[in-house]
Amino acid sequence: MDSVTKSDVVIVGGVAAGPKTAATLMRRNPKVKVTLFQKEEQLSYATCGMPYFASGDVDNFQKLTLTSYGVVRDAEFFENTKGFEAVTGAEVLSIDRAKKIVTVRMITNGTTFEHGYDKLVLATGATAAKVPFSVDDGPNIRTFTSPEDAITFRKLAQTGQIEAATIIGGGFIGCEVAEAAGGLWGIETTLIEREDQLLPYVLDPEMAALVKAEMIGQGINVLTGATVEKVAVIDGKATISVSENEDIDSDYVFMCLGVKPMTELASGCGLELGSTGGIRVDAQMRTSDPDIFAGGDCVESIHQLTGKEVFMPMGSLANRHGRIIAENIVGNDASFPGVLGAFLVKIFDLNVGAVGLSERAAVADGMDIQTVWGAFLDKPDYYPENNNVFLKMVYATESRQLLGLQAVGKGDITRRVDVFSSFLQRKATINDLLDFEHGYAPPYGEALDPLHHLAGMALAQEKGMEFVGPGEGLVQFANAIWLDVREIAEVEAMPINVGVDVADLLHIKLGDLKNGLDKINHDKPILVFCRRGPRSYQAALQLKTAGFDNVVVLGGGTTGLPETEEAE
Repeated sequence: MDSVTKSDVVIVGGVAAGPKTAATLMRRNPKVKVTLFQKEEQLSYATCGMPYFASGDVDNFQKLTLTSYGVVRDAEFFENTKGFEAVTGAEVLSIDRAKKIVTVRMITNGTTFEHGYDKLVLATGATAAKVPFSVDDGPNIRTFTSPEDAITFRKLAQTGQIEAATIIGGGFIGCEVAEAAGGLWGIETTLIEREDQLLPYVLDPEMAALVKAEMIGQGINVLTGATVEKVAVIDGKATISVSENEDIDSDYVFMCLGVKPMTELASGCGLELGSTGGIRVDAQMRTSDPDIFAGGDCVESIHQLTGKEVFMPMGSLANRHGRIIAENIVGNDASFPGVLGAFLVKIFDLNVGAVGLSERAAVADGMDIQTVWGAFLDKPDYYPENNNVFLKMVYATESRQLLGLQAVGKGDITRRVDVFSSFLQRKATINDLLDFEHGYAPPYGEALDPLHHLAGMALAQEKGMEFVGPGEGLVQFANAIWLDVREIAEVEAMPINVGVDVADLLHIKLGDLKNGLDKINHDKPILVFCRRGPRSYQAALQLKTAGFDNVVVLGGGTTGLPETEEAE
């Protein structure tokens, strides 16, 4: 060991968790010697910004490597401003836990050397998941996990060398890349997802339907419930064979099938892995070896609501991991509480986000839950530039504990997701949401926030009012009376079309309902709807007071039906 160079802390990985750990360590103890090894030449680049570089929103890749004041985050920057050494083009091949050394190979010349450590941090990230079908090799068949992927596509797109592109996988990256291809560049774009909906692991079907409608409206050909069987390359052009569909020819194919944690180093030295395949760590981000920490996309997390192991690769979590690791290395007590799954994604003009559990996830976990669903404006209707937001809330039936929120719309969903995340972390209930005091002014929101309205709907549901969201569940109301309580002008401007053969459609505007009850059949169930929901609720109360028992409110009204379009 005398001949081996040694650092107090060695870090493997230089994108998010690694640099964050190193920088925090140097702030806490400037005398500590830290060496970071990064296999790629780029350091600390904004991975989550790559789709926006590919789309042209970010005009050059270097912007993803800059500080907020315009300085490149390269090895020289980290040494001069943060005080630690970063070695790029350096692949760590193995870890000897007994001797506490890592073996490193320099990619440019192939030389190897050993480097000792007192504490080791693994921030090796994630890599593309294995493709479950046959794929021919081709320069234009790529994943979207590295800077080279984004740069290669951007060069071809901006020089007009791609007429048709296909994205396989409808998760976060797949949806973002579909916008990148079909937006600014105007490429004929097809998005294929094996599940029956887009974003299948984070959104419920009725919320995902809004995303699909936006995609289709923006000219993207969306195939859901479609299984890719193979990708063949003939004369430089790709042909994608899809079950029960015609073959698709493309100049460029993105394989966006998710990622898996890079754990070869960890497993190679005997560190414990979790059930999801990620490195298992405790609340202090320690691995099964107390001198080795791990963070970022290579680790698995514990979900705060279920207590179960989950794999959740997010840049926001990676940066939090880095701070916690550094605090514990220098002797401070810091813990990571687990994850709630908060995410945001922009899909053309639509903002999409969620936190906590979806209805599907909660039911799969065996929870007794209820949901409410509604459409709201993000600002008062009299204020310019107001937009719709669609919210779905999941909560526990008996305890009323909040469990999850999904949000889709052109309006501001970010603060609703963030606020709800805070409530979930402290295991708050519907009543806590009713007591929530939010900042209010017309340019920013309504006097009562949509979250407050969701809580009120949940309490009304508890007292016997039933709400139903849009989607496949509406089929059960095909033989019900569909009572439209909108104004005449609204009905003419936006006739409903939900893909359900409605047997009995009745229009009585809310103001006339009190005197029009004799027009309604007492013996049939009634589905009441308006444009967004509040009038439906008022109408349902009137109907129940008048003795109509089987009354259901369509949450979100016609605004939440993706098949409904405003008349020209």
